[in-house]
Amino acid sequence: MIQSHQICGPTGSAAAEDSHAAYLSSIACAEPGPDGTVRHRLRPEFGDGAIEVTTLRRGLSLVRYDVEFSGTHRVEYRFPGDHFELEHCLGGRMRIRESGAGTGEMRASAVSLSSRSALEGMVEYEAGERYRAVSVTGTWTGLESYLQDLGAYSLPAIGPEHLARQRYLGRSTALLPAAGPLREIFAHRRGSAGRLLFLESRLMAALAALADGLGATPAETGEPELEDHEAAALRRVPDLLWQQRHDPPTLAQLARASAMSVRRLTTGFRALYGIPVMEHHRRRCLDRAAVLLVETDWPVARIASEVGYASASNFGYAFRRDRGSSPARFRRDRT
Repeated sequence: MIQSHQICGPTGSAAAEDSHAAYLSSIACAEPGPDGTVRHRLRPEFGDGAIEVTTLRRGLSLVRYDVEFSGTHRVEYRFPGDHFELEHCLGGRMRIRESGAGTGEMRASAVSLSSRSALEGMVEYEAGERYRAVSVTGTWTGLESYLQDLGAYSLPAIGPEHLARQRYLGRSTALLPAAGPLREIFAHRRGSAGRLLFLESRLMAALAALADGLGATPAETGEPELEDHEAAALRRVPDLLWQQRHDPPTLAQLARASAMSVRRLTTGFRALYGIPVMEHHRRRCLDRAAVLLVETDWPVARIASEVGYASASNFGYAFRRDRGSSPARFRRDRT
C-alpha cells in the first residue's frame, strides 16, 4: 500500500498551515500538551509512533519524528517562498526527490538544510522502517527575526549550486556540528517548567553551528568530493555495522563490501559524516540506547545487548563517558 499526501503553499501562510494541518489530521490524532507541544500520534492504519510539533517564536517550529509507517509513505511538497528547514536524522531512512537538487537519502547522522529558494519535490518513507529525526522549520525571514541582535546577519547565502544541492540532500560536512544540539532536542522528553528554555538553548547552539558551517569555505569544512556511487556505498556502511553490531566487521571487511580501499573508505566516510567509521557506529548505538531507556522499561542489561554491547558494565561505562550520567540516572531524569 502506498500512502500519498501533499503539502503546499508559501511557508508561514494560512494556505501552508492549513495544508500541513490537513495532512497531520488525516494520518494522526492530536494530543495537545501543556507547553504548546502537540503530539500527533499515528492512526493504526497508517503505522506506529508520533510526530511532535513545538511552536516557538517568529513562526519557527521544532518537529520531532519517531514514526514507522505501515505502507510506503510519500509526501509531495511545494514551497514557493523562503522556506527554511534544518533536519537531523537519527535513525531510519527518508528518500528525497527535489526538482532542483536531484535525489538523495537522509540516513542516520545526516543533516539537511533547505536553500533560500522555492522548493518542489517529494519525500518517501519505506514501510516498516522507523524514521527518527528532529527538524527546525519556518522561513529564512523568520529565522533572522528570531535571531535579531544575536546574529541575524551571520547566516550567509547557501553558496554555489553544487554546495546547496549537497546540503539539501544531507551530503555536507559543513552542517554536521549542528547534529549534537539537535540530537539533544530529540532526546529531551521530560516535562518541566524549564523545558522550553532548554529547547531554545539547544536550538541556539544548533544555529550557531550552522552559522559557522555556512560561513566556512569548502576547504575548511572538507566538503565531500565523492562520486555518487561512492557516496551511495559509504551510506550503506552504518547499516552494515548496525546489522552486525554483535560481531562488527573490520574496516577491511567493510572496505571489501564497499568495493573500495580501506583508505578511501575511511577518508570518504569522514568527509561524508565528519567523524571516523567506528565513532559514528558507537554514537548510533548509544543514541539508540538513550531512546530505549526513555521509551521502554527494559532492564539496562537487555538494552546493552540490544545495541551490541557484550556486557552491561561495558555499556554503562561507555554511556557515562558519552552522556555524563549512568543509564539509570539518565532514565530517571527523563521519565
